[in-house]
This record gives sequence, structure tokens and C-alpha cells, in this order.
Amino acid sequence: METSTGEDLPSLQAPSSAAGHRMRLLERFISSGITAFHPHEILELLLTYAIPRQDTKTLAKALISRFRSIGGVINASPEELIEVKGITRRTAFLFPLLKDIMGICLRERYEKQEIISHRRDVEEYLRFYFGQRRDEYVASLFLDNANHIIKTEIVSEGIVNQCAVYPRAIVEKALGCGAASVILAHNHPGGGLNPSEADWLLTERIFQIGKLLELPLLDHIIISSNKVVSLRDLPRWPH
Repeated sequence: METSTGEDLPSLQAPSSAAGHRMRLLERFISSGITAFHPHEILELLLTYAIPRQDTKTLAKALISRFRSIGGVINASPEELIEVKGITRRTAFLFPLLKDIMGICLRERYEKQEIISHRRDVEEYLRFYFGQRRDEYVASLFLDNANHIIKTEIVSEGIVNQCAVYPRAIVEKALGCGAASVILAHNHPGGGLNPSEADWLLTERIFQIGKLLELPLLDHIIISSNKVVSLRDLPRWPH
């Protein structure tokens, strides 16, 4: 006779009181979906799959308190997560794994559609990948003739306000992957969205190089955790 391992019900591995609470969380998700959950409850349910014999409610609340949001938790580094009491190395790597899986889903979606005609899709893509980062970076989206993303790559990283960018590196990467056009993106970790003079100078240089090489710069986008601004929409955009 076959016996159940309980793998489909992780709550059965916990003490009876915790098991009942876990089961109620799971049943709520099954019946109502994730929208009925508070942020800490979403993390609490997720953590039950990584922590089989421990109350995860307190731990989930500690994560929200430390990182302020689910997005903040998912985008935190494993080193930062391990600083939260109760988070082991195994559990800490659950969140980067989840983020990478979500990233694959996004890439599969956007590589199959012409995203440039849908600005909101571009913004969603960029916010997910980069909006919660605490360090400053510049990324390039390389696109083919049909405006599908070939690849997305961070071309420069640094601390806030000290991110050096080399146009030659961007162009070489674009030519190397056979891109037909480029979108630049960089973040403002502090939340401000006003482009700096350096932002405009970089935009103008890449734009002019792109004209010479028939590699058009379609946009330069500044992103923060919840807002996006397109330099192409501003009067200074080069012609």
C-alpha cells in the first residue's frame, strides 16, 4: 500500500499547532488566491516550503520590517538576508532563485512580442530587473529588427553617483550580439528621476555613434523602485 510522504503538504512536517496554521494559509491561497494575503503572509506561506519545522510568521514579519516590501526582500542579497535572525543560507537563496525564475518568465514573454510599441511593458520589465537595486548601474537592452529583446546586460556598475560608462563597450556589445537597436537604462537608487547633465551627455554620445553605425538609440530610461521616466519624451532628446 502506498503511503503519502506529505511533500504536497509541507505543513504536516511541523508541530501540530504550526501545521494547522500552515494548512489554513494554504487553503486560503487555494480558495482566494494571493490577492487576499497581506505581504508578510505571502512570505510566510513561501517560507513554509523552505523551513519545514519552524513558525514562519515571525520570520516573515521580520523580513518585511527589515526590507519594507516583498520586492525589497526578493531583491536583497543573500548576505543581507542571512543577517535576519532565523534565515539560514539555504533559505536566503530561496529569494534569488524565485527572482531568477520570475526573470525567465519575463524574458520568455518579452522576447516573443514587440515591446517597443508598449511602453508599459518596457517599464515593467526594467522595474522588475533593476528597480530595487541599491547600487547604481547602467544597463543596455539590445533588440533585433523586430524590436524583440536579444539580451539585457548591465554595462557599468558602481556606488550612487559614481557609475562610469564607456560608450565603446555598449556599441561593441551591441555589434557582438547582432543588435539592430539599443535602449539604455539606469537607476536612481535615491528615487529622484530628473536626468543629470551626465545622463544627457551619455545619451547624446550614444545617439550620435548609433547614427554613424546605423544602430539607433531608441530611448534612455531612468528607473526607480516605482517610477520610470523616458528621456526620449523630453525636449532635449537629440535629433
